[in-house]
Amino acid sequence: MKAMILAAGFGTRLRPLTETIPKPMIPVVGVPNIVRVIDHLRAHGIRDMVINLHHLPEPIRSYLGDGSDLQVNIQYTLEEKILGTGGGIKNASHLLGDETVIVVNGDVLFTPDLDAALASHRSNDALSTLVVRRDPDAEKHGPVGLDDRDMIRRLVWEGSAEQGPRTHMFTGVHLIEPKLFPLLPDEGCIVRETYIPLVKKGGSLYGAVDDHFFCDLGTPERFIEANTALVCGRSSIRGYSPPPDDFHVDPKASVEQGCRLVNGTVIGQGAHIKAGVTVDGSVVMPRACVSHDVHNCIVCEDGTLIHP
Repeated sequence: MKAMILAAGFGTRLRPLTETIPKPMIPVVGVPNIVRVIDHLRAHGIRDMVINLHHLPEPIRSYLGDGSDLQVNIQYTLEEKILGTGGGIKNASHLLGDETVIVVNGDVLFTPDLDAALASHRSNDALSTLVVRRDPDAEKHGPVGLDDRDMIRRLVWEGSAEQGPRTHMFTGVHLIEPKLFPLLPDEGCIVRETYIPLVKKGGSLYGAVDDHFFCDLGTPERFIEANTALVCGRSSIRGYSPPPDDFHVDPKASVEQGCRLVNGTVIGQGAHIKAGVTVDGSVVMPRACVSHDVHNCIVCEDGTLIHP
């Protein structure tokens, strides 16, 4: 079985940070998020992966290479123009083989039970299974309605609320069968172009509920929260243990005397915190220099502060 990691997006809501760093490469507690994604896939026995690229492709390709340093095998597709989730998968279909494919986002911090999702997918003989989570805001942001057999009856306000009364949110993780590939658009969103028409037709589309910690890193607020929540132990992911104090300092960072690092602050590799400075609930990016107090923000390498 192979995995596809979607990594082509622009990360517009995190600009100016993503003008120089592709969003999947933004570090969560010192580790590029896409590496955390790859580690989680490998822990579930998945070693063959395809990554689609468009915005700032070279930092991803040069960092990951062929995947051998992470004990996986990576192939890439390069999109001359961004193709969307459906188009990106279809464009890579020649590399994905003829078995079930797990699709994940490279810019989401989420470590679901993939074995359980796969077992559910196979037991339902599903064409596609969407990993979903319970969320009180699901109805507002785009619900996935499941019936009592976990079949998706409603998706992003399309379909039947009566038949799919159990409302959840889509996590961006899904398992798809190769026979779905011809139904994908050459360019566009898999949910709108493929899944919603299937729901309307009563196609074999199911949901698998997973309530592990989930954080879309797409906004400054969520990116900061993902880091501080892990450091403070408010949330947890496989393979990470919070430090005894509520801050994280990279071994290659420099922190001068008299500094206060509090509330889940993360200091990145090569960063420099000058004497007497307080860094409160913030993420200091690699090689950034902090010479005055900062609170609840991202400190970019060039000194730009990004607040929620």
